[in-house]
Amino acid sequence: MIQMANSVTQVEEAGTVFITHTVLLRNSKVIKKTTCLQPIYYLNRLNTHLLSMGEFLNDKQLITGNNRQLMFLRNKLPVLTCQPHVVGSTTFWLNSTIESV
Repeated sequence: MIQMANSVTQVEEAGTVFITHTVLLRNSKVIKKTTCLQPIYYLNRLNTHLLSMGEFLNDKQLITGNNRQLMFLRNKLPVLTCQPHVVGSTTFWLNSTIESV
């Protein structure tokens, strides 16, 4: 069970997903990466995909950023970069594609 803003919902499944996304490196070079994310939980009533910053921190990643970008680092190397949904927003998005296995 997960507490939502105004209700409780049931976690239906857990699994693994592969996503393809771009990573902005410190030298402003952009690379395309495929990343395995796990555990993934399915919430039937959720209409978007959420990433838990806590899961990344538990994976020994460092998160750094400002109002224009969040950068997730593993061993000092960028692995994910997220931008705000709109300028000035506090919700950050990862532009990615879910890959079929």
